[in-house]
Formats: sequence, C-alpha cells, structure tokens
Amino acid sequence: MKLDKLTVLKILGIAGAAIFFYWALQNLSLLADAAGWLLNILWPLLLGFCMAFVLNIPMRFFERHLLKNPKNKRAAALRRPLCILLSLLAIIVILTAVFALVVPELLSAFAVLGEAIPEFLTAAQKWALEGADRFPQAEQWLASLQIDWNETGKKLLSYVTEGAGNLLGGTVSVLSGIVGGVFNAIMAFIFALYILLGKEKLKSQTARVCVAFLPRKWADSLFFVANMASRTFAKFVSGQCTEACILGTLCWLGMSLLRLPYAPMIGALVGITALIPIVGAWVGLIVGAFMIGMESLTQALIFVIFLLVLQQVEGNLIYPRVVGSSVGLPPIWVLAAVTVGGSLWGIAGMLFAVPVCSILHALLRLGVHRRLEAQAAAGASVPAPTPEEKM
Repeated sequence: MKLDKLTVLKILGIAGAAIFFYWALQNLSLLADAAGWLLNILWPLLLGFCMAFVLNIPMRFFERHLLKNPKNKRAAALRRPLCILLSLLAIIVILTAVFALVVPELLSAFAVLGEAIPEFLTAAQKWALEGADRFPQAEQWLASLQIDWNETGKKLLSYVTEGAGNLLGGTVSVLSGIVGGVFNAIMAFIFALYILLGKEKLKSQTARVCVAFLPRKWADSLFFVANMASRTFAKFVSGQCTEACILGTLCWLGMSLLRLPYAPMIGALVGITALIPIVGAWVGLIVGAFMIGMESLTQALIFVIFLLVLQQVEGNLIYPRVVGSSVGLPPIWVLAAVTVGGSLWGIAGMLFAVPVCSILHALLRLGVHRRLEAQAAAGASVPAPTPEEKM
C-alpha cells in the first residue's frame, strides 16, 4: 500500500498524541505543577479578561443609549471612556448599596449574639451546679481525677510559645498574599481597561491570526464556538444578576409583610447568594434562619417556610423567564455542573460551571442534530425528537 504525505503525517500525529498521552498519565503531578505555575503567571491577564467581560455587559447598554451617532470626532473619542466610567459607577453604586444594607444589620446581629452568649454561659453554669446536687457521683469522680497542674502549665506555655511563632509566620504570609492579590487586581483592572478601549481592534486582530494559521474550517468553527460562548456567558451573567435582584427584593418585601427581623439584610444576602446556582439559595436560607432564630425560633420557622415557597416560585416562574431557555439546562446537568465545578474550583467553579456546561450542552445538541440530519439524508432510520428535545 502506497502512503502519501498526508497519511504519513496523520499517522505520525496519532502516534505522537498517543506517546504524549501515555507520558502525561505517568507524570500527572508534574503536569499539575506546570499548570499551576502557568496559571499563576497568567492569572492577572485572566482576571482582567473576566473583569472586561463583566464590565462589557453594562457598557454595551450605555453605548446603545448614549451618543449613538456622535457628530464629531471628540464626542466619538469620549464615548467609549464615558461608557466605561458609567459602568464602573453603576457597579460601585450597587455594591455600596448592598454593603450598606448588609454590614449594619450584620453588626447588629453579632451584638445580639454577644449578649446571648453570657446568658447561655450563666444558664449552663446554673445547670451544672444543679446537676452536681442531683448527681453526687459526678462530683466525686471529678474530685478523684489526678491532674498534674505543673506539667499542664508547662505544656500550655510551650504550646503558646510555638503558636506565637507560627502566628507570626502566618501573619507575614497573609500580608504578602494580600499585597500580591492587590497588585494582581490592579494589573488585571488596567488590562481590562485596555481590552474595553480597543475591543473591536483586538477582536479583528485575533480573527486575522486564526485565519492565517488555522484551516478555514477550523477557524470558522472556532469563531462559532467563541460567539456562542460570549452570548451564553453574557445572558447568564445579566440574567443571574437580574434574577438575584428580583429574588432579593421579593424576599425583603415578604419578610417586611410578615414582620420578620433583619428584612433588608437577609433580602440582600439572599439576592447575593442567589448568584451561586443551587447552593446559594441554601446558604441564604441557613444564615437567615440562624440570624432570626437568635431572637425567635417561631419566626425562624416562618422564615424557612416562606423562603422555601419563594424559591419554588423563583425556580419555576422567575428563573426560566429571566435567564431564558437558551441558557437553561436540564436539572441533572445543572446539578452535575455545580458539583464538579465546586469540587474543582470552589465558589468560582460553581459560578462558571453552569454557563460552561450550557455551552457544551448546546454544542452537543447541535452536533447530534447535524449527524442525525446527515443520517436521515442518507436514508437511515432516525428516531424523532421528543417535545423536550425541541426546546
């Protein structure tokens, strides 16, 4: 059999991929260290890209409604920086309003908790004294214990001394981490501003590079996936934020009608935690029930019932209409995405797992649809899609 050049290259490529895959399986720890090192270097750029993506959502709104057709070059030059500034101000105002609602109420709740602790300790001491009278055997057992207080004091002193050294080292490590985090945040913000100021030029340059170095079919597929990812992430972020605002407002209004305490703080907290799919709702429920339970267990039970009902209304009516069916996933996919994302990357993984999974789901659905169409055109028997699959 005569082998042409293309076939030889394919064979060599498959053999090289197989060798690399075998080597990767034997050196997973080395690959993980290399990936962590590369991620640490590129982290400011990746963070800046994420900032630019989030800021671009309100910026596009301002660009559609502000100076749509500038008449002179100066107005055209100021349009983009002005929209960026307005987007930053909008985000800062929203965050400031949330903190203004949450922080004072949270401090008040901690003050209530601080007053409740001494009362609990007094009640515990009273219970212990009454128990000593009821159960003299326990008092005799405590008296029979042989405790070397000198040795205990030496061990405690040694522990405190070692702990002070560890605390000092930990403090230095935390401070260096904070300084590094602030530096990365500043660099990421500057990088995000550069991306937003020249996003059209950057997009054009990226497209030219892809067309120049990739086959046209691959480049078109890459553009298609990138556009789908951009639309999906934008709809997910804007939809989640809108849904969080609606849910937080409804929670605040409902708690106010039911005369439950901490209504502004818990409403804002429920709205913030609603940004995390599935898990966030339970976080807001548990924290809110704990805060209210410090004052009244009956009101805490009423709050739990109210929020469970509100979550059902939100999940079945608000979320599908606000976020949209194009981003929505079957419940099993959402649960799997949140579970895997949270296990790998924590809260950030929970936030980004759902849109990533929705992109993969849309690509898989499109691929299945095209292959079935091709099989149907070839005369093969293809099962008809169900009404749920058409959605």
